[in-house]
Amino acid sequence: MIKILHVLSDTNIGGAGRYLFNLLSSQDSNRFEAVVACPGGGELERQLKAKDIKVYTLEGGESSANLSQIKSLRQIISWEKVDIVHTHASFAGRIAGKISGCKVVMTRHGLGGSGGGFLKRTTTRLVSRIFTDRIIAISRAVKISLIESGVPADMITIIYNGIDLSQFDRIEGSLRKELGIAPNTPIIGMVARLVPEKGYEYAINAFYHVLKVYPSAQLVIVGDGPLEKSLKNLCTQLGIDDHVVFMGYRQNVESIIADFDVFVLSSVSEGLGLALLEAMALGKPAVATATGGIPEVIKHNVNGFLVPSGSDNYLAESIIKAISDKELAKALGTEARKTVNEKFSSKTMIEKTNKVYMEILQRV
Repeated sequence: MIKILHVLSDTNIGGAGRYLFNLLSSQDSNRFEAVVACPGGGELERQLKAKDIKVYTLEGGESSANLSQIKSLRQIISWEKVDIVHTHASFAGRIAGKISGCKVVMTRHGLGGSGGGFLKRTTTRLVSRIFTDRIIAISRAVKISLIESGVPADMITIIYNGIDLSQFDRIEGSLRKELGIAPNTPIIGMVARLVPEKGYEYAINAFYHVLKVYPSAQLVIVGDGPLEKSLKNLCTQLGIDDHVVFMGYRQNVESIIADFDVFVLSSVSEGLGLALLEAMALGKPAVATATGGIPEVIKHNVNGFLVPSGSDNYLAESIIKAISDKELAKALGTEARKTVNEKFSSKTMIEKTNKVYMEILQRV
């Protein structure tokens, strides 16, 4: 049995948390045993425990590296007899793992900063070599970003996020009933944290233009985050409050997405987009920005609409097209689900991740 400690520095149940659920829920329990260390008090900790996954609480908030966390992690590694430390944006986990003699894997879920001067790139290269055995990038775009920041290319393996398509079969929509939205009212939906990199202001401005063509349309936003107040203020300024619903964080988004007519991802920076894959698995036509790893998922007019990042006009144009041309929307949705099945399955993600684990364990 191979013991793996997953370390997260974030309390939010965002992309990294959902990635971890998908990984652990289908991983071979006869070969691998997983425990998790993360800051306490958040939705992430609660959901992990609900899945009967052993969770250790890290003190020190969401800091990615501090001495107390390193000490705590070393104790956990010793108690649990850990073989591999798999970190998700936790430098403390990488340090603790290497000091304790473990193999260390890091998954980079976002683009992060890239480039930098010679000294910064050299430092990143050395730190990567010393404290990490392998780095998993969730897209080619993330790999390029890592290389530009100084990470050696031979340390990086691309493993796309994957989802279990069977979990998206026969999902009944609950949103229209919950919000009292009529069957013929177009619903444009978004699922993402309310943070700057998601480009929500462009989507809201685009929706303002959509309402001129479809006056009854509704924009449903699922997620929480620091921009909630400012985004609500933007809706007020545009006079569209009555047409925009902020639903906050929701645990099971499948039944909500199932009632979307169009899924929108307006990011200005995106590693890949797990919610995008979920919408595609439900056969929804998606309008997404051509940034980061998104073009590795969406092919324009084949399985969705790909638009320039930072343009509310292009977003609005594609949303209107998706609503008005129902035959095209259905065809795009069918191709979207096919794309997920062929390229972004949880089975493939888990097999490739397990291969990384076995390769680094065999390395002297």
